[in-house]
Amino acid sequence: GNFVKINLKKKSHVKGYALRGVGLRKQLYMEKFQLKGERFGGGGRHFGRGRRGGFRGGFGRPGDTCYKCGGTGHWAMHCKGPAPAPSVPEDPPADEEPFELPTLEEVARATGTLRPQPTAASTSEEPSDQEKNAGVYPADEVLLNVIRPDYERPAPPPPVEPLYDLDDAGKVRGTTAEVYEALRELGYQSFRPGQEEAIMRILSGLSTLVVLSTGMGKSLCYQLPAYMYAKRFKTITLVISPLVSLMDDQLSGLPASLKAACIHSNMTMKQREAAVEKVKSGQVCVLLLSPEALVGGGGSGSGCLPSAQELPPVAFACIDEAHCVSEWSHNFRPCYLRLCKVLRDRLGVQCLLGLTATATLSTALDIARHLDINDQDGIAVRSAAVPPNLHLSVSTDREKDQALVSLLKGERFGCLDSIIVYCTRREETVRVAALLRTCLQGVFVKENKQTGSTRKKIRKPLKWQAESYHAGLSAAERRRVQNNFMCGELRIVVATVAFGMGLDKSDVRGIVHYNMPKSFESYVQEIGRAGRDGESAHCHLFLDPEGGDLHELRRHIYADTVDYYTVKKLVQKVFPPCKCKQIQQKHQELVKEEGSSDWPCPRVCHTHERAIPIQQTVEALDITEEGVETLLCYLELHPQRFVELLHPTLSVCKISCYDGPRQLRRVTKICPPVAVVLARRRMAGERVESCDQLEFDVVEVADTMGWQLPLVKRGLRQLQWSTGQGGGRSGVHVEFSSLSFYFRSYGDLSDEELDRVCQFLHHRVRNQENTQLFQLTACFKAFKSVAFRSVSSCQDQLDDTRSLQLKSLLSEYFDKRREGDRVPAPEDYEGLDRYKVLDWEDQIRADIRSFLANRSDEKFSGRAVARILHGIGSPCYPAQTYGKDRRYWRKYIQFDFNQLIRLATQEIIG
Repeated sequence: GNFVKINLKKKSHVKGYALRGVGLRKQLYMEKFQLKGERFGGGGRHFGRGRRGGFRGGFGRPGDTCYKCGGTGHWAMHCKGPAPAPSVPEDPPADEEPFELPTLEEVARATGTLRPQPTAASTSEEPSDQEKNAGVYPADEVLLNVIRPDYERPAPPPPVEPLYDLDDAGKVRGTTAEVYEALRELGYQSFRPGQEEAIMRILSGLSTLVVLSTGMGKSLCYQLPAYMYAKRFKTITLVISPLVSLMDDQLSGLPASLKAACIHSNMTMKQREAAVEKVKSGQVCVLLLSPEALVGGGGSGSGCLPSAQELPPVAFACIDEAHCVSEWSHNFRPCYLRLCKVLRDRLGVQCLLGLTATATLSTALDIARHLDINDQDGIAVRSAAVPPNLHLSVSTDREKDQALVSLLKGERFGCLDSIIVYCTRREETVRVAALLRTCLQGVFVKENKQTGSTRKKIRKPLKWQAESYHAGLSAAERRRVQNNFMCGELRIVVATVAFGMGLDKSDVRGIVHYNMPKSFESYVQEIGRAGRDGESAHCHLFLDPEGGDLHELRRHIYADTVDYYTVKKLVQKVFPPCKCKQIQQKHQELVKEEGSSDWPCPRVCHTHERAIPIQQTVEALDITEEGVETLLCYLELHPQRFVELLHPTLSVCKISCYDGPRQLRRVTKICPPVAVVLARRRMAGERVESCDQLEFDVVEVADTMGWQLPLVKRGLRQLQWSTGQGGGRSGVHVEFSSLSFYFRSYGDLSDEELDRVCQFLHHRVRNQENTQLFQLTACFKAFKSVAFRSVSSCQDQLDDTRSLQLKSLLSEYFDKRREGDRVPAPEDYEGLDRYKVLDWEDQIRADIRSFLANRSDEKFSGRAVARILHGIGSPCYPAQTYGKDRRYWRKYIQFDFNQLIRLATQEIIG
């Protein structure tokens, strides 16, 4: 195909025609002659020899000009005089009619959005003669009579009827023979504990929460009902999973008779479209997708999914890792907060199934509240917090590197095949992996009596090999490390907490926490990845006696918090004042003057469509995009529903007319949004006659005139194409930019209501901060109470007493129910601080003053300075810039964050 044979005996090889030899020399001579003619005013520009001989060009060409008079057709030696003066184009007659721009009233009337005025208004509110002559109509008068349709949320499709009805007492019926037959068709013979009850509740149309340990068969709880619903009603089941690896593992582990597809961010556009087509045609029974794909939006408001009318009926929805609804959603995955609302309001799903392996009783009740589970039977807590085959230990070694190497050489971990070492920071995973490769070089794995027979099948002895795994690696590198670990070629993976969530490896024998986890939930979830096959497994945790891990984990908590002033700035952006009250008052006055009571009296404000640019908001508030979205989700889930979030959109439209201002004025005749923008700018006193470019907020224009945003954007895009017979480009360029949060909000909130909204958001954020800090300190105290001073006490033999004591503490934590919404006060955990601000206050104040003096050209808040002293990056103060100055970065990480904010604020004000 691509092979080309070259004759090496020839001096050159040219594909196609090319000048050579004499022809090439003649061409170079002609180019030189043309250049000389141009320099001296001759006609050499077009004087040359054609390809087949003969001259071409000659006199009379436009390039052959006389250098005396500038005329054409003769040389300078034959010039007879100066050339006549060039003709000047005549100005258009002064009495030509100027192009009139439509007024705002004319646009509203032409689009049918202008309400007919009462007669009193036409007599008393008549514009002045000056306004008439200027063609200006008062904007408030036009907005007064613009018809804004009342927004009504579309009705969701009807829910799918359950397979089985409840009995006369309102209880779930017993398992039928049809269920057992379907179980055998999927390749199973019997149910595990907790599966049968959960499956019968789903088949009866009741929402259910299943809390089972990892490896106890939670997946069957949605597979069997999905198979039976699809078999009878031709329905589809949605499975929402947080990670792509989880989706891929679940997809590969489904029974052959259960057809499924998945939609996630790693897929190409063609792959997504192919999956959606399978869903539309009814070829799949289960659709796995991420929360963002469901909540994200799209044309139908349902992310990557088509509209509810195009989808098959949704039997029920399964939320995997359901504890994200309660615990992880704060700034981690804000879309989890809106899952239940979107499923009910847009897709008509009434039956929800929540699956999780780590949930306290309080968390389970909170999840049940989101799933609308009213009865206690809907929470199926069927397993203990820690499986009995896991053996736990904790030590407080000051030299953790040496202790880790000693632990892996000991009797407990020395004979284990697969081990995961968890670290908090990415840099730590790389360093620890290199440490283990160096220190364990040449050390062979000890023989295990139970696996001695299998060890003989391996050709070469297994060595201690360690690799790092974190989100900073490329996808190919992460895949390589995981595949090597799955097939047994890699013994140790030093990873962050993300590793293992999608890991379907049942023979992991060891879990080591190099750093302390952030909560009991995280600890139980991570150690639950070991011993899934029921065999014995060992777990060890290294606890920093100085509380170093405690300070490191507090950084992540403080990074998500915001102060009251920032919350207030966001609220002002979300709820800008509107003129609905003034319009209603004007309507009432007109009705009184007319003397009729037939004038409608609608609500004061029916919400407005708003758009705030994401990048500008992040920079103005110094909050991450996830943080802003989380606060907006809180407002949407408020009982009063202050906000309704829509899919993010491009809010700024820029129109450029290549033919100049007259083309832009012609566009106003065919595009009402452009006419509205020009009319409003002319009312504001701007000169728009010479404009050939226009940039405006398309969301604000559509909301002001009561138009639908998709239709407005479609009309603007159509300006780029000519509607004539020839078609093609019209010379108008339309560009949309500035990705923005898009939502509906009220504009008539009073100052008291705005203050209550700010207090609600700030209280929610502070509660989240205090809860996480309390959980972190409770973990530290619990682990320290059962810890050995040195790993040498437990590296060879396990102390069953302390292991059972730690399991008892974990069970007590997961079974304890928090009373009401009470959050532990900060005093509950401040007593653990080893360093007190009062003892170091003078030094801290001096460093703050030095920092402010070195960066006097920048503006800082007290929280921004405290973040830098704690080593916390933010959008306005990134770690890549401020982390280079080690005089201040992370210098006071061991001190209380809120106290540093207080000192920094005092120094800035002073």
